[in-house]
Amino acid sequence: MIPYKNLHRLSSILAYELGDESIRIEFVSGAVRDYTYENVGRDHVEAMKKCAIKGKGLGSYVMQNERHFIALRDIRVSRKST
Repeated sequence: MIPYKNLHRLSSILAYELGDESIRIEFVSGAVRDYTYENVGRDHVEAMKKCAIKGKGLGSYVMQNERHFIALRDIRVSRKST
């Protein structure tokens, strides 16, 4: 994992790891979450990667979109089980 630069010093993000179609984020709480093209969509993953590389805005981006991410994951899980 790459330590998050946290240029604003207020982030809930500790570290991240970039994949071809994903980003893994470690939060200061200790939680680790994987965001993938499959579970949140390409546009969100790529936007989070840009924030991670810049070292700012990643925590805000995740917080602003978390409800949307949960909804997308729930929709995809229910589609797989039917």
